[in-house]
Amino acid sequence: MTLNPLRALAALSCALLVVACGGKGIDSAPTAPPSGGADCGNPRLKQFVLDATQSWYLFPELLPASPNPAAYATPGELLDALTARARSEGKDRFFSGITGIAAENALLQGQSAGFGLTFLTRGSAVLVGQVFENSAASDAGLARGDSLLAVGTTSANMVPIAQILASSGGLSEALGPSTPGTVRVLRWSNLAGTVFEKSITKRSFDLNAVPASGVRVLTRADGSRVGHLTLRSFVADPAASGQPANLVALRNAFAQFGSQGVREVIIDLRYNGGGLVSIAELLLNLLAGDRESQVSYATRLNASKASQQETARFVRQPQTVPTLRVAFIVTGASASASELVVNSMVPYARTAVIGTRTFGKPVGQFAFDVAECDFRVRLVTFKSVNRDGDGDYYQGLPYAAYTNAGGAACAASDDLTRAPGDPLEAMTSEALAWLGSPTGACRAGNIAGGGDTLGLEFAEEAAPETPRDLLQYYLPGTY
Repeated sequence: MTLNPLRALAALSCALLVVACGGKGIDSAPTAPPSGGADCGNPRLKQFVLDATQSWYLFPELLPASPNPAAYATPGELLDALTARARSEGKDRFFSGITGIAAENALLQGQSAGFGLTFLTRGSAVLVGQVFENSAASDAGLARGDSLLAVGTTSANMVPIAQILASSGGLSEALGPSTPGTVRVLRWSNLAGTVFEKSITKRSFDLNAVPASGVRVLTRADGSRVGHLTLRSFVADPAASGQPANLVALRNAFAQFGSQGVREVIIDLRYNGGGLVSIAELLLNLLAGDRESQVSYATRLNASKASQQETARFVRQPQTVPTLRVAFIVTGASASASELVVNSMVPYARTAVIGTRTFGKPVGQFAFDVAECDFRVRLVTFKSVNRDGDGDYYQGLPYAAYTNAGGAACAASDDLTRAPGDPLEAMTSEALAWLGSPTGACRAGNIAGGGDTLGLEFAEEAAPETPRDLLQYYLPGTY
């Protein structure tokens, strides 16, 4: 068995994108040994799941008293039963799950396959939220704000989007698996109303956590400058200069902010479902100003593992800026590592969340591996808290401790007619207004609950327990 280090991952589980149990897709266990004669049968793997859960699970008091592995057909069904009570109490909303080691490692290194775009829904409409650079969707000309009209395997069998959405999981089924070579014909219209229809083949693409246009320095009317950073995920992009490319991009962004005298920052996490805590830790260090060695965040494990709890402290980086105020643009897909950063900053700087309530995932997972079987169990094993010990945001941010610490929460909607970082885009505009307010007041009112005032949701939110694949597990609504 291999146990990943504590800070290796706070894996996403979002409202629509979660590792399922019960034999659906990625949780299915191998039934025959791979070459070399390893025992990868269900009895061994079920016992592995039970042992790891009883030893490490963050909520041991919520586990069944005397579970019988033989009563369950697969490791996934066993894990489903073990975590059922924690799920019912909203503490493990399918955050624990089973997957393949190789597949998850590849995605965490920024490698995936698909069209390379994120879909949102507004009522019966399916809209493009973002398009990844150098992807099949980008090459086909799809862009933010486009509306998907129909999908087919050929031009002769196109199915209208309303019919697709009428069945649970219909969009994922229509778009097919994230496997290179999968072909679909898409019909869509752009913001001007022009209709396009093209055959698009899914292929590998880089996740590019910081998009090409993701770093901007905005100038307000009073001449002060605000740094805007779009961060799509906390997964590691392919290596560059000896370290993951997104780490280089983060450092370069803050170097640019520092060189232009930026003291106020907008971090755009609107589609960011989380990922590696190590990247969140770097972002916190870059925002930390003169707070060297002060507590950034801490972890809490179950009582039997308390000796392995950790406290992370700010470490000043060459690119660290003396942040005075920071606005985080968020939606219901902003989860896990995204929320950790927001919650960790509120005791130190004037902080706001701009948009809608976040997902609510203050917990993270360790990975427990049976390497020879390509079998990985991700278990909720720790909770993250800030300097003040606060971290009970299971219903999302804002929550009571965040508000009591002075954090603002300004309602705003995702404006698909403009790019993130455009001063006229609704969420960016609200962030700029809050930063420019002498009282820190929200211009358009406070966030009251989940949902977007324009009705934007993430595709397939109706079926959270059945994700198509790991791509959506870490990047909500992305195909």
